[in-house]
Amino acid sequence: MLLEFVLLQEAFCGGTLVSLRWVVTAAHCVRKRLYVRLGEHDLLLRNHGEMEMKVTEAVIHPRYDPDTVVNDVAMLRLPIPGRPDLGHGVACLPAPLQPLPPHTSCVILGWGKKRPTDIHGTRVLHEAQVSTIQQGVCRRSYWQYAITDNMVCAGRGRRDSCAGDSGGPLLCKDRNMRYYLQGITSFGDGCGKRGKYGIYTRTAGYVTWMRDVMNNKYFD
Repeated sequence: MLLEFVLLQEAFCGGTLVSLRWVVTAAHCVRKRLYVRLGEHDLLLRNHGEMEMKVTEAVIHPRYDPDTVVNDVAMLRLPIPGRPDLGHGVACLPAPLQPLPPHTSCVILGWGKKRPTDIHGTRVLHEAQVSTIQQGVCRRSYWQYAITDNMVCAGRGRRDSCAGDSGGPLLCKDRNMRYYLQGITSFGDGCGKRGKYGIYTRTAGYVTWMRDVMNNKYFD
C-alpha cells in the first residue's frame, strides 16, 4: 500500500504501509509536521478509500546520516489504523538480511517528476519496471558516494525514480511471483541518466529494527 506525504497540498514524498498503524519511508522525508494520505491515486480527485491524517510519531533510524544518506529509513505511526475494507493493504516484508540478487525484476511507484526540469511531480500515480544492479557496477557508477551493503541500486534503460519519489517502495518479485518491499527510494544522480541508477535503502537490512519499533521494543 503506497501513500503520499502532503506539504502545502502538494505531494513531496511517498511511503508504504507495513502494518495498519505504521508507515516506512526515507528518513530524509521526515518533517516536524507531517500529513499522510492513504488510498491516493489522482491528486486532484477525491478517491474512494482516501484518508488524510497527521502523523503522531516519527522514529528515524538512530544511525541515519544526512550527509552520506546512510541508514535512510524512518517509521511513522498513524493516529488511526488503515482500513483493509477501503483497500488499504499492508506490504510484505522480506526476511531479515535476505539477499536480493542482481537482475531481480522490481517495480517503483510515485508521484515524482517525470523529468528533473519539471517544476512539479505528476498528478496521477506512476509506476516503472526496473531491475536490481550488481553492487560492484553501482559502486563504480557512484564512486564518490558510500554505497553500503544496506543499499540497493536499480534501474532499466532510462527508467528511474526522480524528485518527489523519495520514501516510496521498490517492490520486487520472489520465486512465487509475490511482491515484497525490498527497498525504499533514497537518492540518485539526476533522473534516468545513462550509466546512473536509483539508490534504495535495502529493507532486509532494517526489518528487525522496524519490527522492534512497531512492537515498542525499541523504546524499552
